[in-house]
Amino acid sequence: MSELAGFWKFLDSCFGKEVLDHIRETYLISFFPSIKGWRKIMLLPQTLSLLTYDSKVRIVGGGILAGWSWKEKFIPSPHLYNFIYESNRKLGCAVVAKPHGVKAFLYGNDLLLASLSKLLPPIKKGEYVAVIDPEDYRAVGVGILLHDEDEIKFLIEKGEMMTAIVKNVVDLGLHIRNEKFFM
Repeated sequence: MSELAGFWKFLDSCFGKEVLDHIRETYLISFFPSIKGWRKIMLLPQTLSLLTYDSKVRIVGGGILAGWSWKEKFIPSPHLYNFIYESNRKLGCAVVAKPHGVKAFLYGNDLLLASLSKLLPPIKKGEYVAVIDPEDYRAVGVGILLHDEDEIKFLIEKGEMMTAIVKNVVDLGLHIRNEKFFM
């Protein structure tokens, strides 16, 4: 699967054809080198198509950070979720955290069952999901969902509230903890 195929598949499965078509028609996709083999995937408005690459100038990015490509796998950014929510009022492939869970996630911790408020389908175990702040419905980070809906219900019944539900992959706290990750 190519880098872009994973991106298009993610958009289609999480947000639907309408959002996918809007982004395809309105934005150019650009890749920028990041660290250790990661590549940033940026959405540039078509009106900025005049930007060209010059080997004398190190461009670190431009536009909206959609996510990263690593070994041909697409990892979405919280910025992509926020951009889609702001422009289309759609959220999918996400979980809403309780306020104390938001704070813990921003410090680089996994989201625990005790901090989970609700699921925003479609979600699938092993796939990327956004962690959403319940106050403004903005994504504060992205992680891997560790349990499916049935497993979560079972964990609740057993009272295992300290079980990690979302493994932290990237959160907005990284801007403070490790600014080089975004360059």
